[in-house]
Amino acid sequence: MRNWSWLVFGGVLLGGCASSVMSEKECLAGDWYGAGFSDGAAGKLERAFEERALACHEHDVGADERAYREGRLAGLDRLCTEPGGYDYGRAGESYLGVCGRDREEAFLAGYLPGQRIYVAEAARNAARSAYDSAVSRADGYRDDIRRAREKLRDPEASEKQLKRARKDLDYARDRLPDAQRDIDAALYELGRADEALDQTLSSSAGWVQSREFAGLHAMLTEAHEFARAHPAIDYCTDDFGGFYPRCEILYSARLVDSETGAVCAVGPGEARFLRRSFTRGEGRSRQVFEFFPADPDNGRVARRPSGGFDVLFANGDYDGVACAAAL
Repeated sequence: MRNWSWLVFGGVLLGGCASSVMSEKECLAGDWYGAGFSDGAAGKLERAFEERALACHEHDVGADERAYREGRLAGLDRLCTEPGGYDYGRAGESYLGVCGRDREEAFLAGYLPGQRIYVAEAARNAARSAYDSAVSRADGYRDDIRRAREKLRDPEASEKQLKRARKDLDYARDRLPDAQRDIDAALYELGRADEALDQTLSSSAGWVQSREFAGLHAMLTEAHEFARAHPAIDYCTDDFGGFYPRCEILYSARLVDSETGAVCAVGPGEARFLRRSFTRGEGRSRQVFEFFPADPDNGRVARRPSGGFDVLFANGDYDGVACAAAL
């Protein structure tokens, strides 16, 4: 039932159009090994097979699950390595815990520094785009000033055209100083972003030896272990740029306090990471999550949390849930 429970909440995932996953031509070709390899190398969840099978069912074509599974395992063999993780992170992809515990350490060792560089590059690109936009706005006002002056010098211009030209000239003159200040501010931010990217690149080798890296590695490893161990969790991933875990709770699934039996959360919804604490010498840690319920009909996640819970770990192993109210 776990494999198909996503369909109840997942009409949103398919977007009402399963046929977009595989075309009729692809279904008829029947390269299920290749499809599995592609999905495995792309880090997709196991349910990608069901999406493909459903798409081909709409074309009256069957699916070869065995070939797909073999291909997916081969794709994961390529992905779940340190170089594979680095490339995955550099591409800006979010990891969904598909490598399994035995290969996750190596994958994350590449994924974390790769995505760290990707985030710095994305920030630099955004700063460059903001600078280019500011320059374009200023150039536009200068063009407006030039055209207005040309019109004011035109002996054949009508009074209406002259009035419009004076209005355009005044408007562009008023806006140009602000646009120039925007350029200066954007140029400053671009310089900071360039410097941050250079620092990220130059410090990458040392960063993987840092406490920050070790903390992030442990945090994500624990989150994915939680997803694998608890039947209520569909998957966990990390939010772009922050590496903070976000876990999807399945439709009608319950997270129950391991000691009191109290219900902490009922899916569907998202559990969003708040903080992590670690007890030195005991190997015990806990991750604190807020729970945001989702509409089961459209998948829309609430803006405000309805509660929360802690996930407990002992030496990296999942060790239970505690409702926030019970703490």
